[in-house]
Amino acid sequence: MRVAVGSRWIIVGVVLLACGGPAQAQSMLPGGMPPPPGMSLPQSAAMRFPQPVQVSALLHRDVLQPVPSQRVLGTVKSIVRNGSGTVEAVVEYGGFLGFGARPIAVPIDAMVLLGQDMEIVAYSPKQLNHFPTFSAVGTMPVPSDTIIRVGLAKPSH
Repeated sequence: MRVAVGSRWIIVGVVLLACGGPAQAQSMLPGGMPPPPGMSLPQSAAMRFPQPVQVSALLHRDVLQPVPSQRVLGTVKSIVRNGSGTVEAVVEYGGFLGFGARPIAVPIDAMVLLGQDMEIVAYSPKQLNHFPTFSAVGTMPVPSDTIIRVGLAKPSH
């Protein structure tokens, strides 16, 4: 009996070593960690291999929570440029089955592409709950044929 338990631990150890060990296997956040303290969103976005993407390709994508469970937080409704020039994704956020959701504006530098979805990597759902409801006042829609740059996420599986 002890031999079987010991061999199981040996197998687990070999698997962990093959995957790079428990600490190096993957981040707990599939899209990467939020920006370190003192690093701006644009600086951290530049480290995520930003890719050129047409705005129309981002519309209607699900927005996921950056944890292994990958809960859907909302859907991208539009892309806008705010008064200070920052490009933001307007996300229909929260609610249940589409009811009770409200639009919030999330800086595109706080988001990454993950296959056909997007993740918000710089803010937790608790922080997003405190985002103000989006108002189009002072913003300009980004034309759908405009190319912007969005970082890539590492899949969690």
